[in-house]
Amino acid sequence: MIPAKKSKRFDFFFHQFNKHFLRFHFRGIHIAAEDSVSLVGSPALFIVNHSTWWDALVVFHLNQLVIKQESYVMMHEKGIKEFPFFRKIGGFSVNRENPKDIIRSMNYAKDRLKDGKTLWLFPQGDERHLEIRPLAFLPGAVHIVKNTDIPIIPVCLYYSFTGERKPEVYIKLSKPIFYSQLEGTSSKEKNQYLEDHYTNLLDRLKQDVIDQNTASYSPLL
Repeated sequence: MIPAKKSKRFDFFFHQFNKHFLRFHFRGIHIAAEDSVSLVGSPALFIVNHSTWWDALVVFHLNQLVIKQESYVMMHEKGIKEFPFFRKIGGFSVNRENPKDIIRSMNYAKDRLKDGKTLWLFPQGDERHLEIRPLAFLPGAVHIVKNTDIPIIPVCLYYSFTGERKPEVYIKLSKPIFYSQLEGTSSKEKNQYLEDHYTNLLDRLKQDVIDQNTASYSPLL
């Protein structure tokens, strides 16, 4: 397991670079959040669908401008090794091919939450096409918050071309859900409930974009 190696100085300069980098490649980033999300502080677990290389950079931008918490993000070991700068902005690795490494990464994530930090997780594990269903959530999110009152905040990302040269990103932050609200008696059943709940939210965001029902979304770029 490769731990994060956060640097506030790097964090500041990377934010300056990242916002210009995103502006160059995207026509816009738009966000809508349910009212209760603004009341959520740390610790909290944000879960995000994973469909593009851009996801981590969009999440970083979102945290800098909206969430504004000291955040950590679990990433595949391959990604950390290819882009080691992610460690300086809170990235730490997991190697799903090594059971012992999975345990170390899960414990590291739990410790960050115990320290009052914010954790970001891509529960699909691997990058999957935006339209693939089922989303196939891995059980990490459920295990991390098991028997706690730490809120899980679904963050849905949807990328779309809307008649312009550059694509746009739409972000929807939904109200928190807690471990005690996940239906089922086993971790598998609770994970399936979380996946179904998230899928419904993501599909609603998709329909908003298709129907151009985006008046409630504010610019984030």
